[in-house]
Amino acid sequence: MAQDMDLISFSNETKQDKILLKQFVDFHWTHYKDDPQYVPLLDYEYLGFKLLGLVGFFEPRNLFFKHAEMRFFLAKNNGRTIGRCNAFVNHAHNEYWHDKVGFFGQFECLDDLTGATTLLAAAEEWLKSKGMESMRGPQNLPINEATPGCLTNGFQSRPVMYYHYNKPYYASLFKRAGFDAVKKIYSWEVRVQNPMEEKLARVAQRVIDRYNLSIEDWGDRPLNIRKQEMFEIYNDAWSDNWGFVPFTQEEFYHIVDEMMLVMEEKLFLFVYVNGEAAAFFGGVMNITEKLKPIPWCRRCEMLRAIKMLLTKNNCKGFRLGYLGVKKKFRRLGLDGVMLWKQKQFTQSIKLEYCDIGWVLEDNTLTRRLVELMGAEESKEYTVFERKIN
Repeated sequence: MAQDMDLISFSNETKQDKILLKQFVDFHWTHYKDDPQYVPLLDYEYLGFKLLGLVGFFEPRNLFFKHAEMRFFLAKNNGRTIGRCNAFVNHAHNEYWHDKVGFFGQFECLDDLTGATTLLAAAEEWLKSKGMESMRGPQNLPINEATPGCLTNGFQSRPVMYYHYNKPYYASLFKRAGFDAVKKIYSWEVRVQNPMEEKLARVAQRVIDRYNLSIEDWGDRPLNIRKQEMFEIYNDAWSDNWGFVPFTQEEFYHIVDEMMLVMEEKLFLFVYVNGEAAAFFGGVMNITEKLKPIPWCRRCEMLRAIKMLLTKNNCKGFRLGYLGVKKKFRRLGLDGVMLWKQKQFTQSIKLEYCDIGWVLEDNTLTRRLVELMGAEESKEYTVFERKIN
């Protein structure tokens, strides 16, 4: 295959770039066409859609590119796409961690080592030209929302929003290409209708009384206040986490605005200690249930979007993917209080399951909370890295 392989390198700025980006996005439709576990994001999320006001992940006007630069790669064999990936430098990451790590992401490839190594070598060469000393991934866009790494366990688990699915052989390709595993990320599933743990209820009430807690849901305060509270708590709570990149206020507010399209306000809780915003605990309906391609029209993206928006409140479960406790309020039991309150609500509206993630392998506090909930591990992701020669 190598003798007939062409590697195309491009950016996201010119008309020709946009044509190639369309091919870049199109590849996943053929790559996963016979895989029932794969539920693709809307093409609009990658390429944007001005009529709906959607800014695509790959568009130059995406806020990410205010502090990052990216290159895209397509591998073709006799004119047929056999693989793709991008490479990017996230200057905000390197400034925060004082390192020189470059990233690759959106990796998709046939089970062919030559094709994979050609793509990864091209990404590495570009990162090297930018002064990077190591290459880590896969890290898909959007940063801080898409689960990092390659799915390495849980291939038959339920599709959940912002957990990407990939072919089972990807981890082997990365290892054979000289990458080492550097971090694992886990998610779990909980049956919502399991009986409420009596111990959890007792402990939660004790914490509420001891620390003079007040608990509100999203709609109890104006949107501008909620945005600022959540922004401040998140950046404080996550600041020590491996790989974390602080949000700018502009980025975070934009994410909240988009989240409002699918939000159930009572799934979001805010806890105050003596009147100070201390923690939040938020979930969104698993709209991936409603994004499955329409069998008789797999590329009808507008119909898929409309179906998702009209049926988003009829999901069977939700993703608990937004949580944070300010450092000075840790170990008070606030997470248990929020869990107790949220479970009361989700049981009342007859939801069936809750997905909890993504959780780093060394996050012992959250893993203990997950155990308290009687959760079952559903997905494992692995982040890979290699030095740049």
